[in-house]
Amino acid sequence: MKRREIDIFGVLVGLVVGCILGFFLSTRININMPNDDDEVLAQVGNIYLLQIDKTSSPEIAQNTIKALKNKGLYTVAVLDGNNYYIYGGLAGTENELVNLQNSYSTIGYSSIIKKEYILDKPNVVIEDTATFNFYTECIANLLNSLNGDAIEISDATKANPSNLELFSAILAISTIQNEDLLKEVRLSIYEMIIESLE
Repeated sequence: MKRREIDIFGVLVGLVVGCILGFFLSTRININMPNDDDEVLAQVGNIYLLQIDKTSSPEIAQNTIKALKNKGLYTVAVLDGNNYYIYGGLAGTENELVNLQNSYSTIGYSSIIKKEYILDKPNVVIEDTATFNFYTECIANLLNSLNGDAIEISDATKANPSNLELFSAILAISTIQNEDLLKEVRLSIYEMIIESLE
């Protein structure tokens, strides 16, 4: 009998001590929202995509692209995994896509703005240093273009690009002045990067 009373007493004392310690620790821990610098760092490498549709059928993807092209809207179908994602826009911030989203809405297409982190995409080719560096540089230049920064192409990339079509598109975004054409080329660059690193 004595042993059982001691066990219950020990448990009760442990609970009381745990509650008191928990209270004191909770008053010492600083639970504040991150400052603006941390928030900015979290945004590096993120892009925003206007997703029009998602399908597993290549025929449906092509038909959707044709229908939107007939309405004067540029879209791409990006094969990622087993699905085709139809994207109608790419931007550095969510607000840049709101007007475009409204354009799709007025012609009967519901769309979503999706945030995606792309700096880790080249990790699938990390064993091949030259290819990894090429895709990392292309992604950095796409992000630079979205932010209005200068495009920087290394001598190694100029000497031996891993993907000539992608390299040509990166060169193009550094010289294109037409904003609408620039948006289309950026979206095509995203498509090439994702499908090449699939």
